[in-house]
Amino acid sequence: MKRKLMLLLACLFVGIGLVTAQTQTVTGVVISEEDGQPVIGASVRVENTQLGAITDVDGKFQIANVPSSAKTLVVSYIGMETQKVAIKPEMKVLLRPNAEVLDEVVVVAYGTQKRASITGAVSAVNAEEIEKRPVTNVTSALEGTTTGVQVNSTYGEPGNSSNNIRIRGFGSINGTNEPLIVVDGVPYSGSLNDINSSDIESMSVLKDASSAALYGNKAANGVILINTRKGKSSKLGVRLDIRQGIYTRGIPEYERLGINDWMETLWKGYKQYYMVDRGMDATSAAQAVNQTLISNVIKANIFDKGDTELFDANGKFLGNVLSGYTDLDWNDALERNGYRQEYNVSADAAGEKYDMFASASYLNEQGYIISSDFERFSGRMKANFQPTNWFKGGINLSASSQEGNYADSAEGSYYINPFYASRMMAPVYPYYKHDAEGSIVMDENGQPTYNLGQQYLSNRHIVYELENDINRTNTNTLQGQLYATITFLHDFQFTAKGNLFTSNLTQKNFNNPICGDGAGNNGRLTKYYQRMKDYTLSQELFWAHRYGKHSIDALLAHEARSYYVNLDYTAKSNMKLQGDNTELSNFSETTYSEGSTTEYATESYLARARYNYDEKYFFDASFRRDGSSRFHPDNRWGNFWSVGGSWMISKEDFMSDINWVNDLKLRASYGEVGNDAGVDYYAYMALYNSDTNAGLGAYYKNQNLAKDIKWETTTSFDIALEARLFDRLNVSVDYFDKRSRDLLFNVYNPLSAGATDLWGIGSADPTGMSTITKNIGSVSNRGIEFAADVDIIRNNDWNWNVGLNLTWLKNEIIELPDGKDILNGLQNFSEGHSIYEFYTYQYAGVDQMNGRALYVADPEQIEKAKQEGYYVNINGKDYTYNTTYGLKDWSGSALPNVYGSISTSVKYKGVTLSILGTYSLGGKTYDSTYAALMSSGVASPSALHKDVLNAWQGVPEGMTETSPNRIDPNGIPRFDLSSEDAYSQGAGTRWLQNSSYFVLKNINLNYEFPKRWVTTMGLSGLSVYGSIENAFTITSLKGMNPQYSFSGGMDNTFVTARVYTLGLSLKF
Repeated sequence: MKRKLMLLLACLFVGIGLVTAQTQTVTGVVISEEDGQPVIGASVRVENTQLGAITDVDGKFQIANVPSSAKTLVVSYIGMETQKVAIKPEMKVLLRPNAEVLDEVVVVAYGTQKRASITGAVSAVNAEEIEKRPVTNVTSALEGTTTGVQVNSTYGEPGNSSNNIRIRGFGSINGTNEPLIVVDGVPYSGSLNDINSSDIESMSVLKDASSAALYGNKAANGVILINTRKGKSSKLGVRLDIRQGIYTRGIPEYERLGINDWMETLWKGYKQYYMVDRGMDATSAAQAVNQTLISNVIKANIFDKGDTELFDANGKFLGNVLSGYTDLDWNDALERNGYRQEYNVSADAAGEKYDMFASASYLNEQGYIISSDFERFSGRMKANFQPTNWFKGGINLSASSQEGNYADSAEGSYYINPFYASRMMAPVYPYYKHDAEGSIVMDENGQPTYNLGQQYLSNRHIVYELENDINRTNTNTLQGQLYATITFLHDFQFTAKGNLFTSNLTQKNFNNPICGDGAGNNGRLTKYYQRMKDYTLSQELFWAHRYGKHSIDALLAHEARSYYVNLDYTAKSNMKLQGDNTELSNFSETTYSEGSTTEYATESYLARARYNYDEKYFFDASFRRDGSSRFHPDNRWGNFWSVGGSWMISKEDFMSDINWVNDLKLRASYGEVGNDAGVDYYAYMALYNSDTNAGLGAYYKNQNLAKDIKWETTTSFDIALEARLFDRLNVSVDYFDKRSRDLLFNVYNPLSAGATDLWGIGSADPTGMSTITKNIGSVSNRGIEFAADVDIIRNNDWNWNVGLNLTWLKNEIIELPDGKDILNGLQNFSEGHSIYEFYTYQYAGVDQMNGRALYVADPEQIEKAKQEGYYVNINGKDYTYNTTYGLKDWSGSALPNVYGSISTSVKYKGVTLSILGTYSLGGKTYDSTYAALMSSGVASPSALHKDVLNAWQGVPEGMTETSPNRIDPNGIPRFDLSSEDAYSQGAGTRWLQNSSYFVLKNINLNYEFPKRWVTTMGLSGLSVYGSIENAFTITSLKGMNPQYSFSGGMDNTFVTARVYTLGLSLKF
């Protein structure tokens, strides 16, 4: 019996041992290969079982009762490559970040798509890239991040929404070239300043017809899709971001003459006046200048000598500035170090049946010019819920309230333009009032008084006006979106969506009664009230199915959009009581009161089909039929379509042995999209203008009936090769051919049809002719886009990536009305030439016998030039001193030879340094500001550029009329205040500057604290960062802003703002 019991116990223990031997406990830690930090929340699962665990705050995991037969663990985490590793009792698993995984799904028209399946030209920018840039207008973050896109974000006024974007060049001559902006699937009609950039999850740029065709009616210039955040955290997550920054001028001022050089230069110019216009000899002219320069021209004396004692007989300046004149640089009074502060708080959560995101934001910017600032409050609430497996719904609400003070008319040569006034101000005029000894005059409160009412300032004072005028805009916006999706018959989904956007804007312009535009009216006030409503309703039917290796989906949809805007405008003058009351009730005279209402509607039907075989071969096709109220009912509808295909070559069997090719994809597409914005909202109608004279009303025609006009249409062919090589190099090459046809132009009718091109209602330079709008003309844009980035170093601690992209673009006008050229300022629209090309007078150089500017003579104007005395023949060639008789010819293009960006990112554990630079090579800018600084006038002397010192001073020794080098092609004409000076400073190639530039666009240094430290403080994430936006700009001419205009123009206006930012990000 005892022996049997012992045998039974032995069998029991052996059995227990065998069972125990069949299972095991596996423990380990999951570490990020990128920074060596533990990965919290990673999924660790035994392959082909339900056994698994989630890593803790130290990245550790433990799985009990793992069968001994199990061989593999599957470790995964969002944004990292999934790893399969052999099971060991103690394990250390390294997870590698994978950008390809992060970017796998891209937002496209009416949905999302795997990157591999995209057949069109689509570029994506994620939230991480956006967060590096302290921008108010989120499209600024596109600059330098994607090929084929030009962003003019150099207008450094806080809150200004005038960002200009070109996607693959100009497609229209008279119409808009701006892309369509779509926010969360709906065309957006508000200002992008309304949107908090921290709310944005990603942006996609649709560059060709295949990707954009489903937005047919406004997609001719490309589409920018903005997708806002949604809830992702499995538990409630809260994030707080704080940014503080300094706002300064990002491009330096032009180099101008100091007081001594300016006085001596003006002396020489005024001497020329007496010699040329008064017929004096040099000695007499010099004496006359010494007697009259101050009294007749400068009209102010800030020096320690009398008006007639400031120069010797040869024009050497002898005076010294009185010590009290420390206020001669007007930029000191107008510019300041601005301040930028931004606070964002957001919360998100997600569960099996819901997700939600909410945010609130405050932004305040003080610009680098006084009286320029912007303040915005914004909020967003976005929620999706799915109570059953067949129903899903959601709501997306956003609102903003903005207030901005801006510089009215900060452009052109207006007295109220601070940039023109300060830049052109001669260096001898103070902005404060001074007494006879030069001391500043103080008011009763001990504050300096401004120098008002001076003749030499034309009775204006830009500093006083900016401080006492009001130019303020208040905007309140509200957007709401609702949708509901029903799933039925397993493969079908029906979605109904509604979107409403409303905006109320009030603009107030007050001109004070003491100095400036309001002085002659005892003060004046204008107020604008704009109310806008835009709503869209859509219904979508979606079907998707997979048959083995075959996947197919289809979309049918209907969309209706209605846009309404009402504008009221009132102007009053003559303040009843001067003071702080700047409301309409305090003005007695109504000078203007008008109002208008504009309505616009579109309706669309669209369809798309996509096919995928074995994730290797992809094909899609789309069709959209659009109707627009801008056109007559007989021509209201347009049809737009696209086809595209892509081939994942790397998945073919013949590529299986080529290990260094990770991905290789070839794609091609063709399509047509439309543009109805080439004309106004009521373009096809016969319209009449109303006016009042002597109390009687009248109407007169200002637009002829044009019922035959239709959509401008753009066709696009695109072919590209995309690859990832050696598991570290991404490269893509894209060729595109984009052609716009049926462009809308105004053409002339017989005068018997009645004049419509009249002042105030027609063109800027009215002809008095009868015009009608017609579809005539086409433009071509062809180019190549190249992008590459490579991980030079990638190991446990270090990651160094370098990227480069470039775009080459050729623009050509194919057809114009009747084949005739259209002169457009300094450019000439002509078949066979580019929209960007300059057409102007040809500057030949300086005639070294007299210092005058020479231009190539127009053969048809030579006889007239001879009669007027402006002709000269030098060594057998015909020239003229007056551009009236000069030859206009093609003079280069504003379009650069190539443009793009260079970027690098270095990561070491928790530290990341990112640098982005943008560049442009070639092209020209017509610098009218530089031209203005190279001359002055007698009635109102102005500042001068330092290059004036290099002007012609006299006939070089040995120079004769027949000398082969009589013309100095790079010379600067003599400085001259005589009547001849106007001809030496005329328009021409002399003012065309090289537009090449390099901008260090952004430097961002970020430190993310180790998670093991952060968790001890009850946080899930903590990072600090600093950035510099627009660190510096390198150009061919100091002060010039070559990014101001795509067409190569320049102006006296705001330039790029340099923004220094420090930030803190907390995640709870």
